Amino acid sequence: MYRSAAACLLEVERKFRSLAVRELTQHGGEPPFRSLQRLGSHQIQDVYYDRSNLLSAAGVWVRNRNGQWEAKVNQGGTFTNSRFEELSDIRDIARCVARWTGIATEDEKHGVKANFGLEPIATIGTERATWIADEDFRIVSDVMDFGHSVGEVELQQWANLTASTEASVEQQKRQIMQEMDDRIGAFMKRYAWAFSPGKPKGKLTAYFEWKSGRR
Repeated sequence: MYRSAAACLLEVERKFRSLAVRELTQHGGEPPFRSLQRLGSHQIQDVYYDRSNLLSAAGVWVRNRNGQWEAKVNQGGTFTNSRFEELSDIRDIARCVARWTGIATEDEKHGVKANFGLEPIATIGTERATWIADEDFRIVSDVMDFGHSVGEVELQQWANLTASTEASVEQQKRQIMQEMDDRIGAFMKRYAWAFSPGKPKGKLTAYFEWKSGRR
């Protein structure tokens, strides 16, 4: 019988085009944030990997960010309003890649294959500014090295899942992430003055448009 008792990191995010204010401050609009802590700005170098678009078609994104491997596995929602399980353990990422591509990513003798057998598809430099609002909500504003901007409001939560079937584990994840998404929705509605209206465009979509000269 399937039985799971594991912790996983869940992330729910809602994207926005850009900040609607020149500088995000606690009292920059009405109502003011209950609290706002600026975490500063830093540079991010992302290299995204795939193989014949097999991962992106499955809603899986594998990247090396500043030397650290990460995988984000889509758990529902849309581009603007997305939900992910995040993986950072190398072997967990290898198993994820193998599941969706059929590539044998590791063996007992040599360990995990270089780049999990994937190919780089995009290299993007980003200047990221980050704030923590109302203690729990991470607000991120990204400006890419090719001129595109996009932001997101994120919630992350470690979930301890115990279930008798794989399907019920997935149901638990969906329920937790729906509750997280509801919280983000209420947060962004309350502080609508901080976020520019309009449909945001993802960094990879914008990157490939820029590379093809369509921007």
